[in-house]
Amino acid sequence: MDGTEGTGGGWRMTVNGTADSAPVGRGESLVKAGLRAGWRMPHLCLAGECGSCRCRLVTGRVRLRQDISRHVGTAALRQGYLLACQSEALGDVQLDVPGLTPGVGAQAVRSGRIAQMHAFSHDIVQLVIELDDPIAYTAGQYAQLTVPGHAALADAPRCYSFSAAPQGGPQCRVPFHVRRVAGGLFTEWLFAADRSGERIQLAGPYGDFGFRDDGRPIVCVAGGTGLAPVLAMLEALGTRRSAPDVTLFIAARSQRDLYCQEQLQALQRTWPGTMVVAPVLSQEPADSGWRGLTGYCDRHLGSFCSVPDSSVYLCGPPAMIDATVAAVRQLGGGSHLYYDRFLDRSHLNLP
Repeated sequence: MDGTEGTGGGWRMTVNGTADSAPVGRGESLVKAGLRAGWRMPHLCLAGECGSCRCRLVTGRVRLRQDISRHVGTAALRQGYLLACQSEALGDVQLDVPGLTPGVGAQAVRSGRIAQMHAFSHDIVQLVIELDDPIAYTAGQYAQLTVPGHAALADAPRCYSFSAAPQGGPQCRVPFHVRRVAGGLFTEWLFAADRSGERIQLAGPYGDFGFRDDGRPIVCVAGGTGLAPVLAMLEALGTRRSAPDVTLFIAARSQRDLYCQEQLQALQRTWPGTMVVAPVLSQEPADSGWRGLTGYCDRHLGSFCSVPDSSVYLCGPPAMIDATVAAVRQLGGGSHLYYDRFLDRSHLNLP
């Protein structure tokens, strides 16, 4: 990789060893070049915040627009890993992009309809989509949703994690958790009326977030709809005859923001090992009678488990992720740390 400006243009980008190529203009990000060619490039924020577009440069040179060390460490950078949304070509480039197959990108888009909307809390719903054709995914992955019948939403994908583990192969009926975001085009549209029957397009699946089969105890910290992939991952892991001990911290503002508690209690009852579920409330009124944990999850990590001996998985908003990552490393547990940032409109470079 190189930090100097390119002086030419008309370069080509190829991916995953295929013969298909896409033109890349001077100053154009690799993600946008791929999208312009019709490729289903994994992406979300286009701002270097989410890490969804992480891939590897096989040959060629690129210019990085900004520091990407939050998602790509020094060792990975030396191996060629980059964020495609923050990389501009300085010549012909070849990339290794997980999950992307040029020339069949359109096949990754499935049509369906909204089959059900169920309120979990005052600002979170379960959105169930019935697809025309089944999709194969793994717990922890996400999909991009668009609304073809709505001009402002047809070309503005929003990313949501599957909230249930697949049962016995490809699925036609897939659930997601959606939180209402003030000013968010998709969520304002979704929450404004009963959208049952509305047509939806789903691209994916994307991502490789998920439990590693390393035999270590598991610590999870989930904030907001970051609980969705964690539920799917726990559901998948809980079907095994044996499973590691799990400590799950749930970050929420108050009791009214907690959801899926009955589902978690059911998981606890049937878990092959030990499962501790610990909600942590940051803004619960002092006179509410709440007897659980208060404050922030990063302050309670060492209270229930040995962080250095555990694999730690984080899903939620950036502030929670940053604070918890710092706490995990301070406790000596950074070598088995995995996280997935959940970003809303305030974090994203979206229309």
